[in-house]
Amino acid sequence: MDAPLLAVLGCPRCKGALVVLGTGATERLHCMACHASWPVKDGVPQLLPELMTREDAPRR
Repeated sequence: MDAPLLAVLGCPRCKGALVVLGTGATERLHCMACHASWPVKDGVPQLLPELMTREDAPRR
């Protein structure tokens, strides 16, 4: 995930900061505020509502 892109992105649900979890095929953007996550495919965040998952605790 590109650091400058990550710096300007915010959670579509709550506008919280996003962090990258996982690597390669398991890479995800995760919101620490509302615990929503979205997949990243080929370095492109997939911030579509239907791809969002919600987790009580972030995966590591």
